[in-house]
Amino acid sequence: MQSNKISFQDIAVLKKQIYALADATEVFQICDSNEVMPANNTGKYELLAGIGLLNYLPESSIDAIAVLSENKHWYFGYFEYPDSVQVSASHSRFFTPRIVIAVPVNSNYYTVINNGISDEEFKEWLGRLELLYELPEASNIPDFAFEAVTDRNSYIQKVEQIKNDILHGRYYEMNYCIEFKAHLEHRPFLPYMLRLNERTSAPFSAYARIGDVSILCNSPERFIVKNGVHLLSQPIKGTNRRVDGLGNQAQLEALKNSEKERAENVMIVDLVRNDLAHVCEAGTIKVDELFGSYPFKTLNHLISTVSGTLQESAGIKDIMSAMFPMGSMTGAPKIEVMKHIKAYEDHQ
Repeated sequence: MQSNKISFQDIAVLKKQIYALADATEVFQICDSNEVMPANNTGKYELLAGIGLLNYLPESSIDAIAVLSENKHWYFGYFEYPDSVQVSASHSRFFTPRIVIAVPVNSNYYTVINNGISDEEFKEWLGRLELLYELPEASNIPDFAFEAVTDRNSYIQKVEQIKNDILHGRYYEMNYCIEFKAHLEHRPFLPYMLRLNERTSAPFSAYARIGDVSILCNSPERFIVKNGVHLLSQPIKGTNRRVDGLGNQAQLEALKNSEKERAENVMIVDLVRNDLAHVCEAGTIKVDELFGSYPFKTLNHLISTVSGTLQESAGIKDIMSAMFPMGSMTGAPKIEVMKHIKAYEDHQ
């Protein structure tokens, strides 16, 4: 693939240029680390962006995975939470971008990659990036209020049902979610995304517009990363508020020593180990770090790192079938919890 390596002086300015370039197109996805290296300093890119639409992949997850497995291009997109416990029952939305911009961690250069377009068009994209002088700002945007779709009484009733399920041994842990909605009249969404990045500095942030869906994501959590034959997952269970100054060290210690938070975390670690066992070589699965207590901009999180060596025959389909959806977003044991999530939650 044709690519251009370009030096830069200011990462903040460069990022705003990339966000502006992407937001001026109909289809794009930006993955931004916000200059935060999470647990174990595992991370290759400060920012990755797929910009412009070359083509969409099939919406069926299984069909999309078949294309992803060919590894002919860079692809961006997402898997939806499945309708049932099988990844084959989920939909996806992936696309092949026209260009890819990659900013490595701790570098003073970025790379613009031709992802399957003509040399002439590639030069046009390079010129558009160089001409971006008016940078977007996260200012002068109206506030808005989220409202819960599930009312308080219904929420409390469901929580009591979940507690009763746990007492009767139906499952150990559930991540029960409710939906919040807000009406936004302001367009586009870019100023809101920049404000989210300023306020949270989450290492797994994403801004995307794919089809008729726009996504603004600020997550601290890594699901999985594959590096050669090495597969790694970093589930989060355990959170408290970050405080200013030296007082946060006490918060981190309290989090690490909390019996409740440790119990939740170790359940998910065991679940991840079990998931990895379906695709990794026997004897290679290990817990690289248990109960790592890490500060982020507004919160502290308890993160564990679990890894293994992939079986030679394991491909993307096998990995997703074994690992998806992530245990920290469901609970344990996963299949039983997913059945109850479908019954208790008021939204798909």
